[in-house]
Amino acid sequence: MNTFVDFLFPKRCFVCGDVLAGGEHDICLKCLSKDRRTFDAYAKYHEKITSMSVEHIDVCLPYENFRDSITDFKYRFNLYKGRRLALLWAEHLSQQEWIEQIDCILPTPLHWRKLVRRGFNQSEYMGNILSKELNIPMLHSVVRRQINNPPQASAKNRWSNVRHIFSLKDCKPLEGKHVMVIDDVITTSATTNELLYALKDVKDLKVSAAFLSSPCN
Repeated sequence: MNTFVDFLFPKRCFVCGDVLAGGEHDICLKCLSKDRRTFDAYAKYHEKITSMSVEHIDVCLPYENFRDSITDFKYRFNLYKGRRLALLWAEHLSQQEWIEQIDCILPTPLHWRKLVRRGFNQSEYMGNILSKELNIPMLHSVVRRQINNPPQASAKNRWSNVRHIFSLKDCKPLEGKHVMVIDDVITTSATTNELLYALKDVKDLKVSAAFLSSPCN
């Protein structure tokens, strides 16, 4: 019965839409085999993040190849795709030597109004999965997004649009730690720069940053 149903309604890769072959699950091997690390993320972003020194900057997936899946997750509440992408991300991070240095995960906060409208914080949702898969605790409610900034329509206005949008609520959980800040997408790095600005006075803090995706150029 399942074979007949699969023949009538074949399962497709949620990235490219091709019919999945036997043994493939959700994402076809062609998409999985695409070069995920298409550029040196540290070289691209470390000079733009000026709030504090960053130990490591890592990007898992090229945004151009996974844009539709990320959009479905982030704006259409497709948590199934979000979980599958997070598991890919966790697998990728588990292969990085520096991940063993990380003490805790800090997701990028959403303003409460945006959280109510969207229904969830995509960074926190994925962070919970990363935390479980990597066995690294995730911090909650130590940083808040105090300004509900409007959508960033262009790269040109991103830096002014996110200025001072974060504030530190509790520095104690961060003191003496190596924290991995995470977000779903990095483009100009303006949001990450502002988040780190809120952390800059925490005693003996080390920071690395990891992102699910980024444009390749």
